[in-house]
Amino acid sequence: MRFERRRAKGAGPEVELRTLEGANALTGVLAPVSWPSARVQAWADWAETLAEPAAAKDPPNVLSQPLTPLGLLGGGPARKAQDLANRGWTAGLFARPTDAGAFRDELFALMSHCAAAFAGPARPAPTPVIDLAAPDADRRLAAFAAEIAAHDLAVPALRTLTGRLTAVSDAVRRCEGDASACADPSANPALARMALAARAAGASDAAISDAIGAGLCGLSTAAPAAEAARRPAVVLQAADDAHTGRERDLAALGWRTGAATLALTAQDAAGLSARAAGPVAALDLLAFQDGRAFDTPGFEAASRLLAAAVRLDAGPDAPATLTLANTAALIVARGLAYDSDEARDLTADLWSRAASAARGLADVAPHEDDDLQLRLGASSMAAAPWSGPLTLAETEDGETVRVIAEPALDALAYLGEDPDALRLALLGHRDFAEAPHINSAALAALGFTVLETESLQAVLPLVGDLRDAFRPLVVGEGFLRDILGADPEALRQPGFDTLGLAGFSDRQIAEANAWVLGSPALDQATDLSQAARAILDPDPSFSARLALHAAIEDACGHAGALRLPLAFAALPSEAALLQAQALAAGVRALRLDRAGAPLAFSLAIPDEAAPEAPRAAPAQERIIERVVERNRTRRKLPDRRKGYIQKAAVGGHKVYLHTGEYDDGELGEIFIDMHKEGAAFRSVMNNFAIAISIGLQYGVPLEEFVDAFVFTRFEPAGPVTGNDTIRSATSILDYVFRELGVSYLGRTDLSNADGEPLNADGLGRGKADDALAYEAEPQPASRFISKGFSRGAAPDNLVFLPFGKRPGELMPDNPRAASVCPSCGDQSVFSGVCDTCGIVVEQNVSS
Repeated sequence: MRFERRRAKGAGPEVELRTLEGANALTGVLAPVSWPSARVQAWADWAETLAEPAAAKDPPNVLSQPLTPLGLLGGGPARKAQDLANRGWTAGLFARPTDAGAFRDELFALMSHCAAAFAGPARPAPTPVIDLAAPDADRRLAAFAAEIAAHDLAVPALRTLTGRLTAVSDAVRRCEGDASACADPSANPALARMALAARAAGASDAAISDAIGAGLCGLSTAAPAAEAARRPAVVLQAADDAHTGRERDLAALGWRTGAATLALTAQDAAGLSARAAGPVAALDLLAFQDGRAFDTPGFEAASRLLAAAVRLDAGPDAPATLTLANTAALIVARGLAYDSDEARDLTADLWSRAASAARGLADVAPHEDDDLQLRLGASSMAAAPWSGPLTLAETEDGETVRVIAEPALDALAYLGEDPDALRLALLGHRDFAEAPHINSAALAALGFTVLETESLQAVLPLVGDLRDAFRPLVVGEGFLRDILGADPEALRQPGFDTLGLAGFSDRQIAEANAWVLGSPALDQATDLSQAARAILDPDPSFSARLALHAAIEDACGHAGALRLPLAFAALPSEAALLQAQALAAGVRALRLDRAGAPLAFSLAIPDEAAPEAPRAAPAQERIIERVVERNRTRRKLPDRRKGYIQKAAVGGHKVYLHTGEYDDGELGEIFIDMHKEGAAFRSVMNNFAIAISIGLQYGVPLEEFVDAFVFTRFEPAGPVTGNDTIRSATSILDYVFRELGVSYLGRTDLSNADGEPLNADGLGRGKADDALAYEAEPQPASRFISKGFSRGAAPDNLVFLPFGKRPGELMPDNPRAASVCPSCGDQSVFSGVCDTCGIVVEQNVSS
């Protein structure tokens, strides 16, 4: 085969790029400005899987010139284009060096404009095929079902067991003291508890012993690759009506496993099986839509180019697949209804053109792949309906906001409809000024000031429900308590309803919500025509989707497994009904895909089941524990509180630690502020500090937090500057809880300053053990007492002396000569100096 140079037009306009910043894995990655972090992360993850480009044999100079920007999306597009061009030149695919250069540059342009993406094989080998007409079909089906059941039971059990063994290692690794005692369950209570839990989960004593040994070496138990074990899959070949009479059994198998693809011909079964072991390339149809025109020549050239690329990626013998993305979104952008003959004709024409362009290079077939869809930013793959007129974009600050999708705006332009009507219906006015019921005037009458109103206005682009904007965290607990009379206990409930407290009814809130934030339901867009709402509808009928998928299969000549989604609560009978409808509509291959159990799913199983026949109970070890329950009442901090601020830098990243204390000096809250970090990382740290503060106020000992978070490892980490007791930290959390442990718990073992260990007095100043090095110089109290906090209650002539008596100094013989200290109240003032707190009141002497 030979690659003929035909420019792949329609790669889209120039994309504005940005370099991501912040303390995360995406720092320094070059990506389009509006892309969400999840999409950039998908490209970066794919780039990490790519090897260095293969060396070309006698490469021409044109292949030695670097592609720019080389670091786009983690460097993946540049490496992939260079690798495939080098392979093509070595294989003799190009007649001239300029053809090799054109192939590389245009492939890189397609990927850099996000019009194309590659995915590796779904499986290392072709998927097994079970011929339902074969004599051993029933035996193979039963074996397949048993293999799926074994996998699904083993993975969560292995995950649980790994977690328990890791906890055993952690109990040893975090223990402080003699190593032999730390590794002895009888001397280490935490280890004993974790070992019993591991044994209860099914771990052998030998495995527990290995975990203890790993903990002694400072290692955690290596997690078995439970998820890496690939779930089995199979293609069911139902040629010659072999599925007749077995429809319910096949549907039940698909319902139970989600890994059985049913194909109606031997050719389709063989194709699906082979293509699972080959690479896939996807082309975004929307990249060739420009206003009302579709760049057909550019689309055909890009299809030919991408087919040649995926063929080189697969090698000469392995199958290669080319698929198209955003079919439904293009239908919308052209102003067509999903369930219309015009939409099916347009779809068949485009898939047929792609198949003709790729003939001899790759199979064009419908293919659904979540990773490809994410990297392309596509709303759907193959014949799947589009995701709707609302999509998500990310600001430079890392905030995710809702915006109108481009295909929706193109559709309205086709129809001559006003796009503002759609924006107001879906996104709202984003302003309280003229909203019904809940507006600026109504809020002012309730006592809302400009401060609260501006806070509400700032969060409107970030929320989807008006109640979320009025959360106590936004409005302020003090305002709700003092102005609206909220119960302090009720404020701490997760679902606290500020608007309900203010007297607004559910109907009023719903009407205001629609005005301010809009509604995702298109039926609320009454200013749009019925035809426009039908085109933008993201939920077409099931029969319409079946018809479009069948049209795609007929146009490209290859079957693609249509995914039939099922809810977790669906029954096998419902699966059989969907399967029958799909086969009746002419779909050549299908796969039932039942959703997993919800995260909070649990069965209401009674604690005591009906008693069985009496039988002798085996002897069991009885473990008796005494449960001491703490008072769960939240201890409020005083409105005016003391504390300190510590500025430092960890690995070059500035950290500000603020503390708040109770009147007795106990720590009650912390705040962690980062300097010039990404918005997402700063928000995580701020909310983490809030969680720690709430725990402290509910009585969680600071020691527990310190033991849990010291020695945690993640970036940023490294040398610490600005703190005289801590010189290095393995993470921000390690530094924060070292500082708190040293300052509030006296944990001098956590300090790692160079030289001698910390030996601080009550004023925070280091003191030497040598009595000759004792410093007796008085220090002004203003160094340690905030003038603003004391509000002048502390006289300006107060000074601090070091605690206790000086080395070698004896107590006076006559204790009655001591006077009462005005600061601490002890009768311990001798010669004007308090021997308890070290404060001396100097007399003002005029010259």
